[in-house]
Amino acid sequence: MSTLADEIVKNLARRQRGRRHSLTVAEVDEILADLGVPTSATKAVPVPLRATRIHFSGTKMLDSKHPDAVGHEAEGDGLPVEDDATVTESVEEDRGGGEGGMDAAVLRVQLVRVPFSFVWEPQTGVNGIGSGRNLRGKSTVLNVLMWALTGRCARFQPDIRRWIEHVEVDWTVGTEQLRVSFDAADGEATGQVVKLGDVGAPEKVTVLGEFDGADFEGVMGSLMMARLRLEHIPVWTDAKARVHAWPAYSSSFVVRANQLDPLVGNEQTIGVRMMQMFVGTDWAPAQAAAMTARRGMDSERSAAAVKAKAAGEAVQENRHRAHKAVEAVKAKLAALPVGSPDVEAMLQFANRASDLSRQVHVLQGRLIEQVSLVETARRQLKAAKARIHASHEDALATKFFHRMQPSVCPRCTAEVTAERQAAEPDKHECSVCASDLNLEAFKADVIVAASVPKTVTSALVAGAAADGGDEAASDEGPQDDIEAAEAAVAAAEATRAALVTHINELTAQRDEAAAKAGGVGDLLTVIDARRTLELELARAEGAIAALAQSSDANTVDPVDPVRAAVADAAEQVLKKWVKDGQDPLLLRISADIERLAVSFGADSLSDIKLGGAANMFMLKGGTPVTYSGITDGEKLRLKIATAIALIKHGYAESIGRHPGLLVLDSPAAEEMPESDLATMVEALGVVAEEAEMQIFVATRNATPLVELLPEANRVVAEGDNYVW
Repeated sequence: MSTLADEIVKNLARRQRGRRHSLTVAEVDEILADLGVPTSATKAVPVPLRATRIHFSGTKMLDSKHPDAVGHEAEGDGLPVEDDATVTESVEEDRGGGEGGMDAAVLRVQLVRVPFSFVWEPQTGVNGIGSGRNLRGKSTVLNVLMWALTGRCARFQPDIRRWIEHVEVDWTVGTEQLRVSFDAADGEATGQVVKLGDVGAPEKVTVLGEFDGADFEGVMGSLMMARLRLEHIPVWTDAKARVHAWPAYSSSFVVRANQLDPLVGNEQTIGVRMMQMFVGTDWAPAQAAAMTARRGMDSERSAAAVKAKAAGEAVQENRHRAHKAVEAVKAKLAALPVGSPDVEAMLQFANRASDLSRQVHVLQGRLIEQVSLVETARRQLKAAKARIHASHEDALATKFFHRMQPSVCPRCTAEVTAERQAAEPDKHECSVCASDLNLEAFKADVIVAASVPKTVTSALVAGAAADGGDEAASDEGPQDDIEAAEAAVAAAEATRAALVTHINELTAQRDEAAAKAGGVGDLLTVIDARRTLELELARAEGAIAALAQSSDANTVDPVDPVRAAVADAAEQVLKKWVKDGQDPLLLRISADIERLAVSFGADSLSDIKLGGAANMFMLKGGTPVTYSGITDGEKLRLKIATAIALIKHGYAESIGRHPGLLVLDSPAAEEMPESDLATMVEALGVVAEEAEMQIFVATRNATPLVELLPEANRVVAEGDNYVW
């Protein structure tokens, strides 16, 4: 049974206001183990990390006019203008000897291959890398050092990345001597990590890991985390648990002038954990695990609450729709007509309508026949009228032509003389065609040729005889064919009209009977519709009842309340234990930070207080400010002072986990005068001796390095020279 579990049981008992909690210490230990919370303190035993040798080599591609290109032959005809970027893209400090005066306007550049090799054996304490000018390769040395330590190729310009072909860095990790060796092709590393043996013992090479490309970082992380005794850092960010490891730790070894937030380390989300790595108490890892477990449970509850809220809103919306559906069904029921149908009456009306329909059908057949008879009578009347008209026309024509006295022949236009016309009675021949005339017809005043058939002649004579008495015959004669036909038409139309009248009467009676039968049928339909609506109403009311029950139900807690209570109590207990252990130490650390910051030139800052949450409060000119409210130059001085003070006290109090390696890249970039830099280098030397640290400082102000550091502890390129 652990001390932590015992304290959690007591904490839970106090929360229950005197009532005994059901959990035992053994049960709490089991829950903590399941949550991944350590039940014992983790003693911080710092493991020193030191770089003992740095070597890298490769080939520079320089302009043939560069001083370092003297004695080397140019390759080919030169570099065309479209490839100028390959040469001109290196413009930062770590270009080494590569910036020698390239102008982007040059159309062709003569390139020279210049081999290089850099070897340095840094010492324990403060090591300086300086130059008389910027862009002389200082940062490249630090970048190679961190590349070999972290397995991550970062902060190199593309041309420098291509120039470096081989790297070897020797480290001492505790009592072990390790060598990280690899070949590089445009930043892609292929190599191995070997153990050379223990410090002071004979060399015995053992391969610890091999890598090829992207797995370099993973190999270094697995080797270094175990050897430096660093725990993984669990945190809860972005609604999920994350574990920070070697990349987060190794980034905290470097302080850069252009990366000043947060105050401790370089990972914004784990500033507190980084501070606890420097000076955390024995219970700091357990507190981090408890906080992560509790936040994970809070996230589960929050997600469940969001889902429950969404579900509740959906239920409310569905309930509203259900109420509207009930009201709509009730309105439909109210609109239905009332009454009970008379089925017998409906059948009688239906039968009568059927009988009348049959009678109408029979009469319609007779009407069709009668319409045909009417049409026939009308055609007969029309034919009779046509015959009478034709006979009359023939008579008129005959009369007209027989009485004609032509003056010329209608064929040859020969003149018909009066002598020839007067001779017709005597010569008995036609005055026009000279044909013999029928004397009998001539006596009747009809002129017709003797050669005309007798039947025709008789008809002409009879017609001429009757011509004078036509009017009397028409008035007094019997009814002719036309009158008979007209009488037949009138009789047929009268019969048809009678049939139409009868059909209309029967149709009206049929429609009335059908309407009465349909009215009774509508009542039957209404009864069926009412039954359907009543069922629909029952379903809608049942849906309302079900929705009421679902909305009234309590939301199920996805987190076991006992586990949640244990995690919360563990976080509270551990938070107090860590705070009790840290607060006195933080007061002493704050005093050292203020002293160092003032010596670095931040003399306007006073009453500096470092908080347990890795935050900082102070006075600036008598006005309260925080770390985020000061200038970048003041931030740089404070961040360096804080890192030094934390490492120093962590070692002094034997509670730090920092391996004692610190890299300061270009601290003078933030307007730090040479005197302040000298004070900083001197203070770093004192701290490094007290805490057995190894500190690297890269700066353009090389004078303090030359004056304060032993020759073995510095690499300085004076004037226009290059570091490598």
